[in-house]
Amino acid sequence: MVRRIVVAKLYGLGYEVEEAEDGQEVLEILEEGEIPDLLITDSNMPRVNGLQLVRRLRESEDAALSLLPIIMLTARQSERDIIQGLETGLDDYVIKPFSPDELAARVQTVLWRSGKRRDSE
Repeated sequence: MVRRIVVAKLYGLGYEVEEAEDGQEVLEILEEGEIPDLLITDSNMPRVNGLQLVRRLRESEDAALSLLPIIMLTARQSERDIIQGLETGLDDYVIKPFSPDELAARVQTVLWRSGKRRDSE
């Protein structure tokens, strides 16, 4: 349900969106050379969870992967969880339940900071 909301909001703003079931599928997509401008992940996923995914990407020797902007969208809201996520290398941390408009603003901000913001914005 949450993924559908995110996809609908981002499509509505003109973004191309590719979905993955879990962190392992994300890694497989990235290994094929399909590197997005931004990654939105959850912390609770099977096989490879969100923090494991972020660690692997940040440790990558491929600069495109190690610098990939990442937003965590998760129900985990303790101060410890947020700090751990940010220390792992997240660019932003959004707690569920969330406002789709706020998420859109955070996506635009992270893209802007990374130099990947679209010219039409």
